[in-house]
Amino acid sequence: MRRNRSFYESLENPERLKDFEDFLNAMGVECRLILKKLPDGQRELYFDHERLVPFYQNVSSGTLALVELYRSLVSRAWDASLIYLDEFDAFYHYEMAENVIRFFKQKYPKCQIIMTSHNTNLMTNRLMRPDCLFILSRKGRLTALCDATERELREGHNLEKMYISGEFEKYE
Repeated sequence: MRRNRSFYESLENPERLKDFEDFLNAMGVECRLILKKLPDGQRELYFDHERLVPFYQNVSSGTLALVELYRSLVSRAWDASLIYLDEFDAFYHYEMAENVIRFFKQKYPKCQIIMTSHNTNLMTNRLMRPDCLFILSRKGRLTALCDATERELREGHNLEKMYISGEFEKYE
């Protein structure tokens, strides 16, 4: 696995290993990590417990998706102006999806981030203003949630409940 080899090489830097560990912890995967160089020169990532636990053999598909997100996007040292993540939460529990949104908003505050999802749990004022949430219709029309209703959306509105009850139906 050439990709993992270069990823492991980057994690030999203690600051990068700590950054990766901090990312996983921010996502709700509480862990301490150790990277070991094996006698044959290969590297292996472990959870640091009473005994070392091999990382890749013991993580969920959601955590593997987080590793791929970190490896391919977060760990890059560039100032992004636009990030697009299609169905970013496909393998995540809804709480982890919320953590990913919060992480990107904090890590890239000056970046425009477009994230698509089928998860209506993410339609909440806790994460995003209604003018930052959009409905993509079956016909390909994009409408801001705040423009998809006659009501003035307020912070106290339950956007998901409104969506499920059909409030924005004519824009789907």
